[in-house]
Amino acid sequence: MKPAGFLCKIDKLGRVVIPKPLRSKYDLHTDDTIELFTEPDAIVIKKYAMSCTFCGNSEDLTDFKSKPVCADCLSKLKELNP
Repeated sequence: MKPAGFLCKIDKLGRVVIPKPLRSKYDLHTDDTIELFTEPDAIVIKKYAMSCTFCGNSEDLTDFKSKPVCADCLSKLKELNP
């Protein structure tokens, strides 16, 4: 993983400020949701993008029983129960 050239401190509440140049570069805005992943020696921050429960596609999503489902998977579900 390539260093970004920023050092950040963790405050008493466990918060870290993401520097504005990084927020701009990765299109992060106030109230955006992010995901945290762990690797053996790192914590990875990624902007959350809702995706299909079945295939992971993030295009053309519909809510199906409170789960995001893409149009392709929704049509396949309909084929199972005509």
